[in-house]
Amino acid sequence: MGQLGEVSFKKGNYIYIGSAKGCLEARLRRHLKKDKKTYWHIDYLLENEKVRILQIWTIDKRMECQTAEVFYQDPTTEIIKKGFGSSDCKCLTHLLFVKNKKRIESILKEIGFSRRTELGSYNNF
Repeated sequence: MGQLGEVSFKKGNYIYIGSAKGCLEARLRRHLKKDKKTYWHIDYLLENEKVRILQIWTIDKRMECQTAEVFYQDPTTEIIKKGFGSSDCKCLTHLLFVKNKKRIESILKEIGFSRRTELGSYNNF
């Protein structure tokens, strides 16, 4: 998987924490395209036909590293590969395996994230 080499994934749910740096709609459209240059770690993951984006949570502030830190400490998540999605910061990873989906949703709400329900033309979610 790019510079990270091969990465093995368990069947189940994952949380990917990214910032999109103020261009969420454009970033989502890019990630959902089938024909694109594989550049970001998430691009490699999304190439797998079994991978689906099920939910998108957003927050007004740039909190990707702080949010990742919260999930490192939580026993209901597990680091899959150090460096995944965090090549532009000092975080361990921005992708974690989710052992308890309800707990993760609760944490996101506590931090101030809200679940997007108006996915518009993003029928693949």
